[in-house]
Amino acid sequence: MKSSRLSEGSLVRVWLCAAAILCLFPLLPHFLQPLSAQFRIPVTPVDGVDGRRVREWLFLENCAPWIPRNGSFTVLAPDPDDEMDLFMMGIGRYPGAYPFPHSYYGGPTPAQAAHARYVLRYRLPDPDDPRLRLVARVPDGAVYEREPVP
Repeated sequence: MKSSRLSEGSLVRVWLCAAAILCLFPLLPHFLQPLSAQFRIPVTPVDGVDGRRVREWLFLENCAPWIPRNGSFTVLAPDPDDEMDLFMMGIGRYPGAYPFPHSYYGGPTPAQAAHARYVLRYRLPDPDDPRLRLVARVPDGAVYEREPVP
């Protein structure tokens, strides 16, 4: 007498089909995008990660011509998370430059930042500090050079 149960081979096929469907499910958003969006050369190393990071990277890229290889820099931003992201990306973007954090994971470090020769201000108004000289305006901010302390 035949059993109404699935044979072992049929059961394996059902499980494999279910596993394949589950593996394809995360790829669905990619199938919904046009091919031109899927196969494009990224503008920044953080394309496709987060739009905010792309904007920050482009800010650092635009500031790069004014940060000398052996220069020192700090970054200021209105949001502590953005400031930390910009600082960390700046370390990688400006090899040979000396980074000094204005804040580190939300904790202020103004004594450290005071050593920086170049101040990158991201999405902030012009500073009131007379020791800062505007070097360049870039999209989303500006580069300032700090006068050395006599």
